[in-house]
This record gives sequence, C-alpha cells and structure tokens, in this order.
Amino acid sequence: MSILPRLFELYRRRGFTPVAGLNPLFWGGFLEANFTWLLRDGASYTNGLGIAPQEIQFLECLFAGWRPARMLVIGNSFGWSSLALGLLAPEGKVVAIDAGFDQNSLDGIELTNSIAAEAGLRVRAVRGVSPGDVGEIARGQFDGPVDFAFIDGYHGNEQIVLDFDAVRACAAPEAVHLFHDVHNFDLYAGLAQIEQASGLTVRRLMATPSGMAIAYPAARAAVVAPALSVFAPDPAALAVIDKAAWRHAHPARARWRRSLVKRRDKVMTWLGREKPASR
Repeated sequence: MSILPRLFELYRRRGFTPVAGLNPLFWGGFLEANFTWLLRDGASYTNGLGIAPQEIQFLECLFAGWRPARMLVIGNSFGWSSLALGLLAPEGKVVAIDAGFDQNSLDGIELTNSIAAEAGLRVRAVRGVSPGDVGEIARGQFDGPVDFAFIDGYHGNEQIVLDFDAVRACAAPEAVHLFHDVHNFDLYAGLAQIEQASGLTVRRLMATPSGMAIAYPAARAAVVAPALSVFAPDPAALAVIDKAAWRHAHPARARWRRSLVKRRDKVMTWLGREKPASR
C-alpha cells in the first residue's frame, strides 16, 4: 500500500492542505502544478515545493526490496521527502539538512521534527549548509556511513557536484545517490562530471516529473533494477515519444514532411529503388 495517504494526513493534522500531482496541462502548462504544495490560509506556505507523487512511487519501487539504514537528505524545506523516506524505510534513520534560505524553511525544520516525533519516525531535520556542514552533521547523527542520499538543495551544476562530493565522503562505497530536478533545471553538466569522477552508473529517470537521476555502484545494480525498469525508459522508446511530441508541437510542418515522404516514396517506386527508412 502506498504511503501517500498517511503522508497527506500527517500534514493535515498540522493545519496544512497538501495538493500534489496535478496535471500541468490542466493548468496552462504550469509545470509546478505536479509537485507538492502545502497550503495554509489560502496560500502556499513555502516556496520549496515537495516532490511529486510519481517520484514517491519511484522511491516505493526502489525500497520494495532494499531498506537503507542511513539516509541523508540535502534540502529539507518542509520535510515532505524526508518524512516520505521515513515512512518508506521505518527501520532506517533519515537526517535532513537545510540551510533555512527558503520561505519559512526554518519553521519547516521544526515542523519536520515535530511530525516525526508524533508519528514515531526516525527522521531528524537540522540546520546546515552544504557542502561545509555535511560531514560534521553526518558523523554526529549517524552510527555509520550513509547508504542512501537524496540531493535536492540548490539546483545548480556546480552545487550538485559540491553536494555529491560532500555526501560521498561520508557514504559507504555501495551507497545510492538520487538527484532531484535534473531535467527541469538542466543539471546534466554537473551530473556528467559526477559520473566521470565517481565511476558510478548514472541513469536518467525521465518518467519522473522533475527528471530525476540516480547514481549507483555495480553492487547495487540488482537493487535499483526494478525501479529503473519503470522510471528510466529505454532511449529508443523515448525517441518514439520525442517524434510524437514534435508532430504534436508542429502539426503543419509534420503534414508537410509526410507529404514530402509520400512523394519521395512514389519516385523511388517508379525508379525501382528501395525506399529509405522513414525518420
């Protein structure tokens, strides 16, 4: 059973109205509609939106056969992803670091800890700035190396490399690292640098709303495989969707192109030549 109903209820008990998973097409293409909003008094209480329901589904698949013992989150905001991890792997411990720069995010640290205590979850949010504070906090909060990291702090190419390096210094060799908003914020340059320097396998999770990415060692390949089979479509399959999306966005040009292809094929038939493959 999904953790989503319980996660929603934890916030409703604190006077928030969570809204998540809205289809952006229903809201004029507003991409942020898909993510999690925590509303109070008719307004969003924080500008740090929570991960989308489909991204929680990814985590549910990832943790179906593997429960990490020590999970580190960079970027807590209002605790949505931190508490989700706590619900998904209750035997483990979650430590979330937040700099407190976002709207009401200092209140979010207190709220996260209060909800965790009430729900009996091993989740702890602390104030700190990555990368400088990561090592000290991890050593002080965990009894061993990090097994899983969720990097969702400042979305810049240079910053995700700094975040990753700080986390990996206190992580186990077989740790798995998940990055949020890679596609939405075009973090591919930083991700490529991480892949080259670390030797980890990196996969893009294009079936997640923010275009997350995951980095993992060979020792965890079997663990992540079920989730990847759903959320990391094969590039050849994505190429089919890409073509359909192009035709949808450019209907006149698509009709013109089809017309040219038909004429070309007729000429090739008349000449007795093999038709080239359509693109």
